[in-house]
Amino acid sequence: MSVMSEQVSARAIPTRVWVVAFLATGFLVNAVPHTTAGFLALPLPTPFSGGPGTLSPPMVNVLWGLSNLAIGWGLFVRVRPWFGRRSLRWTMIGFGFAFAVGVAWGVNMAPLPARFI
Repeated sequence: MSVMSEQVSARAIPTRVWVVAFLATGFLVNAVPHTTAGFLALPLPTPFSGGPGTLSPPMVNVLWGLSNLAIGWGLFVRVRPWFGRRSLRWTMIGFGFAFAVGVAWGVNMAPLPARFI
């Protein structure tokens, strides 16, 4: 074990690390449906779709998903020294599952024909 990891494990996790960890998890989880929908040539809502009830084309979803992946990974790298701490790791995993279920529930609220035009 290196000296840096020993010093990190001996301290409490700062509040800013928790905030960055939640943001990283959100971006990483959000990358999955958008990138997958884009690769499957399915439209899905993005912030660029034009408002509620409208869908973005697959290419926009791929770009949005990969952007989420890049931002999420960039944020995760910032909290990586603390990722060995069980509390942070399991909180991120739990939040990731909860966020994924919330996204799935939100997408499921649209009527079936509107989801796959």
